[in-house]
Amino acid sequence: MENIIQSVRDFRLTTSEVIVYQLIVCFVVIWCQFKWIRRNFESVAAKMKGPKGYPFIGSSFDFIGTPEQVMEKVLKIDDKYSPGPIKIWVGPYFGVIVIKPEDVQAVLNNSKALQKDRVYDFIKNIFGEGLLTAPVHKWRKHRRLITPSFNASLLNQFFPVFNEKNKILIRNLKKELGKTTPFDLWDYIAPTTLNLICQTAMGYNLDTQSEYGTEFENAMIKASELDSLRMKTPWLYLSFMFKLYLKLKGHSDVFNTLYKLPIKMIQEKKEAFAQRKILNKPSAVDVTDNEREKLKVFLDTLFELNEAGANFSDDDIKDEVVTMMIGGSETSAITICFSLLMLAIHPDIQDKVYDEIYEVFHDDNETITIEDTNKLVYLEQVLKETLRLFPVLPLVFRKLEDDIKIASDDLVLPKGTTCIISILGTHHFSESYPNPWTFNPENFNPENITNRHKYSFIAFSGGPRGCIGSKYAMMSMKVAMSTFLRNYSVHTHYTFDDIKLKIDLLLRSANGYPVTIQLRDRRPTYIRNKKL
Repeated sequence: MENIIQSVRDFRLTTSEVIVYQLIVCFVVIWCQFKWIRRNFESVAAKMKGPKGYPFIGSSFDFIGTPEQVMEKVLKIDDKYSPGPIKIWVGPYFGVIVIKPEDVQAVLNNSKALQKDRVYDFIKNIFGEGLLTAPVHKWRKHRRLITPSFNASLLNQFFPVFNEKNKILIRNLKKELGKTTPFDLWDYIAPTTLNLICQTAMGYNLDTQSEYGTEFENAMIKASELDSLRMKTPWLYLSFMFKLYLKLKGHSDVFNTLYKLPIKMIQEKKEAFAQRKILNKPSAVDVTDNEREKLKVFLDTLFELNEAGANFSDDDIKDEVVTMMIGGSETSAITICFSLLMLAIHPDIQDKVYDEIYEVFHDDNETITIEDTNKLVYLEQVLKETLRLFPVLPLVFRKLEDDIKIASDDLVLPKGTTCIISILGTHHFSESYPNPWTFNPENFNPENITNRHKYSFIAFSGGPRGCIGSKYAMMSMKVAMSTFLRNYSVHTHYTFDDIKLKIDLLLRSANGYPVTIQLRDRRPTYIRNKKL
């Protein structure tokens, strides 16, 4: 007994040992608390398949790499665990990837799944709190006020601008005629779509100030790359660490540069709006209702709403303008480039598209109207098939504000779950699309559309927070594609397998969109073949 007492007396702990034991105790306590908080999520996760998650960092290791490597890993996860739902730990947060159209519908249409997930906080330095990223209460208000800006009568007024800007595109492309070395479609299409959205939505013409457009486009691509890097790099989550990283890499001015053009447009339009108010006074020169309506653009609508008490702050206006500029230009440019590349790879489909265009426009110089776009049925199938294969926004993140039941196995996703709608996975779901990686516009003929679930195609998302500009996008892309193909045939040495995808904030071609062009033989295919 005395020996035991003596041993206890002789027992001593060094300071470092005390610290180590305290750290161990703290870690055990934190770990137990962590497991307790996640108990509901882990009980659901136990019923699902998915990549392995590690304590605190989740599945982050699965998304380390270049934008091309990350894209490959996203595709592998969808392919390996499809049709899901798939569990995935987003850092310490529980996530579920949904792919089946029935599950997608259950989430996108649920009023408790309208909140954008915390991951969108990382892109607010680009979009602020515009419609894309705004919290639900703010989104509801802005969406209700802005939606009338996209009615059919206003969209119809955009067609003169659509025609004008695409004629400029055709003129600019002439320098590529006769060359055997491929050029990148992006270099011509991206400035055109940006100019379009600036003039149709902001009333601002970039033709004479193209340097502002180039600066904005370059800043947008760099900002997307930086925010994408931040999303997959946990140590950059803290704002001060991200700012330090930008400073060390020489990118401190990227986001300020991005805002130069939007702020310039807002200021000039605000001044013009003030002048127009003077013209509308009884003592001013008379302006007809028709003329006044033609002068109104998206920015005018925001100013008018403020006059009526909407209380948009300067930051609110800037955020909506930036969201509109990027949503209305980048997404359309990517889709047009992919579509033309697909037609270059598939010349038989290109011929079929041109034959339809020829049926609508016998006169080569005929100006396209909104009625004409409704007749370009097969061209729309091509655009939709391109969006199916290459959805510009491949993933949508929602934070569930309550438990939500989905169709698969009557599974209930608990409140707080990060729900990831894999548009890419849904668009390549083999039950909806046989041979899902084959370019086949017939996937969107009326019969096939009727036989598929409504939510098997969600290129513009779906539910209440679906894309507000989907009609604008489809109309503008039809005008661009039909104008291009009326004048030029497009060719490439690429095959479908040569296309490598990458993801920053949007899905892009890693190697650009290399093509050559020739003057269009304006005869329809059956006449050309007959002569041969």
